[in-house]
Amino acid sequence: MLRTPLRALRRSLLRLTVRPLTAGTPDLPPTASDALGDDVTAAEAVTYNRVRVATATAVALYRSGHRLPLRNDQLNDAVRALHFQYSVPSPATRAAIRAALGVLEADPTINVTR
Repeated sequence: MLRTPLRALRRSLLRLTVRPLTAGTPDLPPTASDALGDDVTAAEAVTYNRVRVATATAVALYRSGHRLPLRNDQLNDAVRALHFQYSVPSPATRAAIRAALGVLEADPTINVTR
């Protein structure tokens, strides 16, 4: 019960770089039903949405200069900082973030400019 109030008082452990937007609010990636159609199963939708959150979080971390290893609480803060609707960092989401961040770090052709 005390986790939520204590978490609100704790300072964020990560600083994420956000690029200024030219106009309006960017569209979020499509939802599972938009991307996969109406006949998507519950398991497919959960997996799709988990990867959607993980990829966006990994790119934000990479752009901000954060590299592996990262602690669970750091990954939780990063997911919450992006304000994805209904996103609750789970062990599977954190694993997917680490995997995506590992790919970004391992690929020498990726160049992030600010």
